[in-house]
Amino acid sequence: MAILLVLPISYYAYTVISHEDLDLTPLAPHAETQNINTQIESIQSAAVPPTGFRFIVLGDTRSNFGKAREIMGRAAEEKPVFILHNGDLVRRGRVEEYLGHHLRLVEEVAPIPVIPVVGNHEKGPNRDFAPFLAIYGEEQFSFDYGACRFIGINNSTKWGLTNAHLRYIREALEKPGAKHKFLLFHVPIRSLDIYVDGEEGRGFRRNAGALMELMEEFSVDHVFMGHVHGYATTVVNDVRYTISGGGGANLTEKLDADGSVHNFLVIDVGPEGLSNTVWRQRGETWEAATM
Repeated sequence: MAILLVLPISYYAYTVISHEDLDLTPLAPHAETQNINTQIESIQSAAVPPTGFRFIVLGDTRSNFGKAREIMGRAAEEKPVFILHNGDLVRRGRVEEYLGHHLRLVEEVAPIPVIPVVGNHEKGPNRDFAPFLAIYGEEQFSFDYGACRFIGINNSTKWGLTNAHLRYIREALEKPGAKHKFLLFHVPIRSLDIYVDGEEGRGFRRNAGALMELMEEFSVDHVFMGHVHGYATTVVNDVRYTISGGGGANLTEKLDADGSVHNFLVIDVGPEGLSNTVWRQRGETWEAATM
């Protein structure tokens, strides 16, 4: 006897997703300059000053253009060689949001390159990150500048941090020539003592232990994350892990007064090593502190 399995309507609502045809052509002019590989080539074409260089890390600039503009502008005043963005560039991942929000911010800090990783809000209506990829071309990267290696991945899919990610990171770290190493992704490691459930919640557990072991094996200096709208940092077995998700989105109320702030990070790379600084906004004032 055949058994008819009747599933609730909610099952179909969450599993059957219609495809929306997106017009990506308005993004094409921006892809010519913002493509990640093009920007990396531009960065690497500049000589590294003998005194060292500086880069910025920030994230979660979505939703509030005025606040994100203020923070990006303040970060640009630090005169970095480039800005790493740890995801959530826009609210819903739509073409018009990139044009009216994120790309406007990028243009205002030009010619400073902005290299982003994918956040969960970049998925878009078809959950395929199409507008992001139309601009940036890649959802992961690895490049060297000076004696530093920078690695970025997309852990904002339903699969989280995959075995393929681990292989990609390992292969990038195994290459010789890097004295300092940095990893960038959006969704934080849930088991870290700095993690809190924010607006989005859902830090990742899968492969977290393997990732942290990999960081220790290759003496990675700093892992940058976002997703939680604020600031928090910790050191585990000589590897620093920092959440910087205070780039403009509404702040979480689940961090303390030092963490529930808009912020950006300044990393100075010099002949004598690294210097890590967090800039926090308190009211109309910006305050710097060594990490």
